[in-house]
Amino acid sequence: MANIVITSTTNSIKVDFNDLANAAGVKKGVWNKGRITFELDLLDSKVRVLVVGEAVWLVSFDGSSSTLQIDTINSVAPTSNSDLYDKLIALIA
Repeated sequence: MANIVITSTTNSIKVDFNDLANAAGVKKGVWNKGRITFELDLLDSKVRVLVVGEAVWLVSFDGSSSTLQIDTINSVAPTSNSDLYDKLIALIA
């Protein structure tokens, strides 16, 4: 199953939700980097993706805890939720 694939451009983050489109409510999207923030929860069990004026998505590297699984960020697979958070933060740094 193909899960979420994220690709960074100079000013935006492109997301293809693939097989998780129904669960996310979005098939594909492009968001401005300045409108996105990320939060890693206290237990490292999920990452919250917050887009100004839009929905909040709960994501993880493995799809556990009722989260949406992210397969790759710029063609690199995250190895943990902490690693996922670090890779996502690097996109907007």
